[in-house]
Amino acid sequence: MDSTPISSIASAIAAAKAAKLEDRRERNRKNAKEHYWRTLQTEPRKAMLHNAQRAARRFNVPINITVDDIVIPARCPAFDIPLERSNGVAGEASPSVVRIEPQLGYVKGNVIVVSAKAARDPLARTLLFKALKAEHQGGAVAA
Repeated sequence: MDSTPISSIASAIAAAKAAKLEDRRERNRKNAKEHYWRTLQTEPRKAMLHNAQRAARRFNVPINITVDDIVIPARCPAFDIPLERSNGVAGEASPSVVRIEPQLGYVKGNVIVVSAKAARDPLARTLLFKALKAEHQGGAVAA
């Protein structure tokens, strides 16, 4: 008996299954992106929580915050600019969740929402966090 027809049929079936699987994965990726953007527009705090969860996995830090722990103020506490969502890439005034003490992770009481500009500026973050710590301890910040 010649086994080449059976092996060619088996390889054709395997190729068809692989193509179908790849097509399904691509559809899932596309749907996930669309779902994220819809969530960002309708529920920005939920999208920010999702981003924090990804960052926590990436930096291997604990996370126990919920959507209710993310409070988006009207103005950035560091630069006093109005916070506004942008479509696509985060603009300077986009709200961003940052950790006050990075090593503690995204835990209750250790996160604050600031502008993306403040989140990227190390000096602004340092000054803001010093002020927050002093305020939390009941003292005043020395200028």
